[in-house]
Amino acid sequence: MSGGIMRGSRLTTLILSTGVGCGLLLGVGCKKPQPVPEVVAAPPPPPPPPEAPKEIPKQVIQMVANFQRVYFETDSDQLTSEGRAALSANADIMRQHNDIKVEVQGHADERGTTDYNLALGERRASAVYSYLSGAGGVSSARLKKISYGEERPLASGSAEAAWSKNRRCEFVITWGGVQSVRGTTGG
Repeated sequence: MSGGIMRGSRLTTLILSTGVGCGLLLGVGCKKPQPVPEVVAAPPPPPPPPEAPKEIPKQVIQMVANFQRVYFETDSDQLTSEGRAALSANADIMRQHNDIKVEVQGHADERGTTDYNLALGERRASAVYSYLSGAGGVSSARLKKISYGEERPLASGSAEAAWSKNRRCEFVITWGGVQSVRGTTGG
């Protein structure tokens, strides 16, 4: 009997090893690796079309035409009587139109260093800002200031005629949010 069991064992071993061997050869019981699908991101949607600019109301165009530059003496940030009169008129316009905001741009002539002229332009813009938000009665939330020093001259030349035009404050006017109307900068 023990020979029969042995024989059966050998036979089972032979069948199992042959079956496993055949199974491996035939791929039975083994999964083939499946290809991993590539994940392709969809392109982003196109940006929305730009909003058409709003038509600028006539009263805003008139206001821009009436806004005045403010000029300064050599090496000074003190408002002249003409400068205060111009600012008073500008403040009147701003009080009539609460939907506008103004960027005050300080400028200097070409004399002096770049750093000095930037600082002088800043002091000039600050003088105008202070007047408008103080005596002018305009909310400071509607005002912004910046200095360009000698970088954006109004007039070219190296004589008093050009220098006197470059010692100034300009105004960029916006209304209805962020639409720029330009103001005294003319551009």
